Amino acid sequence: MMKSTWRRTAVALAMLGALAAGGQASAQSAAGYPNKPIRLIVSTAAGGGSDTVARLVATRLAAELKQPVVVENKPGASGSLAATAVLGAPSDGYTLLFGITTMAQLPAVTSTPLPYAAEKDFIPVSLVARSRSVLMASKQANVRTVPELVAALKANPQKYSYGSWGNGSTGHFMGELFALRTRTHPVHIPYKGAAPMMSDLLGGAISFAFPDIGSAQPHLKSERVQLLAVTGDKRLASLPQVPTLDELGIKGFDFGGWFAVFAPKGTPPAIVEMLSAKTAAAVKDREVNARLVAMDLDPVGSGSREFSAFFHDDTAKWARLAKEASIKAD
Repeated sequence: MMKSTWRRTAVALAMLGALAAGGQASAQSAAGYPNKPIRLIVSTAAGGGSDTVARLVATRLAAELKQPVVVENKPGASGSLAATAVLGAPSDGYTLLFGITTMAQLPAVTSTPLPYAAEKDFIPVSLVARSRSVLMASKQANVRTVPELVAALKANPQKYSYGSWGNGSTGHFMGELFALRTRTHPVHIPYKGAAPMMSDLLGGAISFAFPDIGSAQPHLKSERVQLLAVTGDKRLASLPQVPTLDELGIKGFDFGGWFAVFAPKGTPPAIVEMLSAKTAAAVKDREVNARLVAMDLDPVGSGSREFSAFFHDDTAKWARLAKEASIKAD
């Protein structure tokens, strides 16, 4: 009896020792971090909304960490190129992913196995900001309102196209849902980022698009595009004259996109917590916060656990929408 009790006590002490050793190792793994530049891999092309947000946050994050944060753009394959580049780097906190909503969307819309599993292979660090989208038409489409666009699409089904910043992106989801809700059939043209999509929208190569507000903002007063509507459950404060799609009777556009920082799996918990706290501090910096608000974004700066719960729920939501609209990325 005494021997059995002794064995149980020894096992318990060993487990406690292992936990303590693990905690000490984690703390030691963060000791001296960071002591060299950090790479922030952006999944879209330079010049787009997510790139602008990434560079804004990276500048302040560098000040928080007292090390350079170098932004690298790796657009393509709906964000997979950037994701695989991060997973191919050491899990030491020196290579991070600046991801967008596509991270949660792509698993629901591709039949081709992805080279990663987002919820298993990445650790959510911080949700930076949430965004809204706008419906914009090229001047060549010759429409001034949403009803006019719908009428044109129904009269000439194959004449009109819409662009997105990649297969499985928020722009793709919104385009397909718009087609479903309005019973129209525009042609989908995917791009490697919002910047080239906006360039073709301005040039008239595509008829309309649903750019995020950050990508659309520099062109809101352009005479080469027509602003038709905004997504969400209320009008944007900066665009009070522009109706929501819901107001116009096109329901189900109360969702939006987001920007966030991820670390590859295996990154020490102590480093993840440090990055989470520093990223949140960067987002909540007065100047950064004001600039995000000026871009019509909703700054967040969440903790890692909070973002993990959000990411899980968001992934499930996009899966439901993909099934409803029969959205496929390949």
